[in-house]
Amino acid sequence: MVTRVCTRVRGLRGIGLLRPLWAVALGGFLLFTPLSTRADQAAAPEEVVKTYLRAVYAREYGAAYDWISLEDRKVKTAEEYLRENGAFSGAPLELARTLASLVRFENTKIAFAGDRATVTGKVIYPNANDPAIQDLLLEFDEERLTALSPAERAARVDQLRQMARSGRLPVIVGEHEQWELIREDRSWRVFLNWAGAVLVHFDGVTKAGLPWEFTPVQPVVRATPGETLRMFYRVKNLADRRITGKARHTMDPSEETGYLEIVTAFCFLQQTLNPGEAQELPVVFRVNSEIPESIREIRIRYEFYPLDRFPSSSGSTSNLGSLPESP
Repeated sequence: MVTRVCTRVRGLRGIGLLRPLWAVALGGFLLFTPLSTRADQAAAPEEVVKTYLRAVYAREYGAAYDWISLEDRKVKTAEEYLRENGAFSGAPLELARTLASLVRFENTKIAFAGDRATVTGKVIYPNANDPAIQDLLLEFDEERLTALSPAERAARVDQLRQMARSGRLPVIVGEHEQWELIREDRSWRVFLNWAGAVLVHFDGVTKAGLPWEFTPVQPVVRATPGETLRMFYRVKNLADRRITGKARHTMDPSEETGYLEIVTAFCFLQQTLNPGEAQELPVVFRVNSEIPESIREIRIRYEFYPLDRFPSSSGSTSNLGSLPESP
């Protein structure tokens, strides 16, 4: 039996198309000290973690990638990493950097084992999902933030800092966070073990004669359990008329569907394309951190139907008409 219904997952790590800042770090955030954005110096492990997580928090993923281990980077390219995460720029990035500077890291401990190091500690970081921060930063909406004058943006930055000084800044506390590092080429880098990630396979088909081209941009994504990522499907209307469609998904293995959480996807809404129009449709997902070690691959398949032939909850299809079904 396979799951055939799109579900929306909510919670502390839930995200929409614009990811809340605090939800993206792999293990927490640190108060940073100025360091080069390039991993070309012999910085101490804790400083590497601080710089890496500062970049992740602010969604400067190009800079973050420089601090990821070469062993990991053999598995996932910078292009894949950037596509799977997305990045801030302009005014949102400016404000995100301010939030990153307000993160505190306490009780740091470092354990060395040859060319490996483990950094642990308690983290206290701004809760960017809190309404007080969301309202002040206009929900990180780039268009609205860009419309502000430099003086108005500076005033919001100053207000964030005043909130932190007075203890009014909403925060989330991570009691015990841990990061692994590898010493490579005389530099310490963060080890994410992408080689051991779960392989999530994406497939796409059209059904009931829908004259659309529909394929995943990245058919396979490596997902570390607990990590929230995004991927895209490319869809194009091949017909000479405007058509509305809707998608649903199935997963395999079906008995393990609870381990792949669909945070948000295009199947929650119907899609309308004009003749020849093409779009990229996002899927934001997460592999559950409790997934068993025995499960290293999950397959998800999206099926796109003409809206008037989309299957009902009982599994039947309405208004079948005479259109042939594509395989």
